[in-house]
Amino acid sequence: MTPSLKVEKLVLGLGLVGLGVAWLLANLGHLDLLETLHRWWPSLLVIWGLLELAGAARARKTRRSW
Repeated sequence: MTPSLKVEKLVLGLGLVGLGVAWLLANLGHLDLLETLHRWWPSLLVIWGLLELAGAARARKTRRSW
C-alpha cells in the first residue's frame, strides 16, 4: 500500500520553491521582492482558504465512506 500524497505538503513544497525562485530573482536584480510581495500577498490568503476547503471536503468524504 503506497502512502497518499497530501495536498498541503505539495503546496507547501511548491510555495517554498516559489519563494526561493523569487528570492533568487530579487538577488539577481530581476525582481523587486518587497513590491511583489506587497502586491500579491492576498493571493496567499485565497490559496490557504482553498486548501482548507479542500481538506474539509476530503475529510467529509472520508467520514461518509465509513
